[in-house]
Amino acid sequence: MKPTLFFFADTQADHLQPLTLTRPVHDLRLGLTTIREKWEQALGLRNGLCPLRPHLRGVFPAATKKQLAAPAIWVNARYLPTPGLANAIRRRSSGSLRDGDDIIAAWSTAAETPVWFAEGRPLPRGVGVCCRAADDVATLVYPWDLTTLNPAMIAADAATCGWQPGRAAGCSPAAHVERPEGLFMHPTAVVEPGATLVCDEGPVVLDANSRVMAGAMLRGPLAVGQGATVRMGARIYGGTTIGPQCKVGGEVANTIFHSFSNKAHEGYVGNSVFGQWVNLGADTTASNLKMTYGTVKLLDWPTGLEVDSGELFVGTIMGDHSKTGINTMLNTGTVCGVSSIVVGAGFPAREIPSFKWVQAGSLVDYRLEKAVVDMERMMARRGVPLDRHYRRMMEAIFAMGRG
Repeated sequence: MKPTLFFFADTQADHLQPLTLTRPVHDLRLGLTTIREKWEQALGLRNGLCPLRPHLRGVFPAATKKQLAAPAIWVNARYLPTPGLANAIRRRSSGSLRDGDDIIAAWSTAAETPVWFAEGRPLPRGVGVCCRAADDVATLVYPWDLTTLNPAMIAADAATCGWQPGRAAGCSPAAHVERPEGLFMHPTAVVEPGATLVCDEGPVVLDANSRVMAGAMLRGPLAVGQGATVRMGARIYGGTTIGPQCKVGGEVANTIFHSFSNKAHEGYVGNSVFGQWVNLGADTTASNLKMTYGTVKLLDWPTGLEVDSGELFVGTIMGDHSKTGINTMLNTGTVCGVSSIVVGAGFPAREIPSFKWVQAGSLVDYRLEKAVVDMERMMARRGVPLDRHYRRMMEAIFAMGRG
């Protein structure tokens, strides 16, 4: 009998906000898939779950009584299933695996599982086994780590997607593919005439029902999710993930769009992460490099303090349902919460709370009732209902203030 797969979040996971205000850590997307999907494939398990924070209950699946009464493997959702780490976990069936003081994985008996679940994390005995230095460990500490790790995750997902490399039936003969052995297309993906796909520096991965429109230029490593569209004339550079049902155009580099988000028009964004249901107005530009060429400092959401990323290139981190108006300019190292609207000339503040209108240098409250109506309209356009659980989640985030 296979164990239940549970994910847990340690205290460091709080620093992945505001992206994780609206989702568990294992629902973060990098490469082609989410962290949950990556671990399910790596361990040969299905339906990975986690103890949900109260405001996420009903929005994400809950554990059943049967799952809570079974042995389980617990995986720290900040850790990614690199080959070495996945092998180390597959070789074990009890105890715990650690990276220094951090628990990476632990195994519970049927009697321990409900106790650990109620606690929200593993309670293993002893110090456990530490990963060897030779084991490759990749972990998320802050939101910008997603863009740093994304190129490698795209390459890993290409290797495990199961699609034959090369042109599929949906790739037009009038499209140019450089190094077609680096192109991985689902049989239902479409590449229109005049598109250019360059796979010499990494794979280009196109999931089911995705479409690369005429004249678009894509450079790997790059992943385009289910039902996503790369617009005509787009220039998409390596390290980019365009998540399911997204529509992306203009110029994009080393950026992640989670799902159902749009950047349909011109404008540049680089080294950025955008959550779900984000919309960037035409000619929105997100700077990713300081004029001083210094490392970028960003807001650490839970503490309200600035953190030096140590990175030269960091753009914008934006939570779900936030939007920009046309011609919006976002400063290097901008962090924006959930459901905020950024409009107007000039650069807004680099720290934008949740549920705010940002205009002409001022912050105005975005009334909850109005925000929910606007969310409902946007989601309805994609055939996704906004139910009472989703509304309750937004009410809770609104009550958090900054987040």
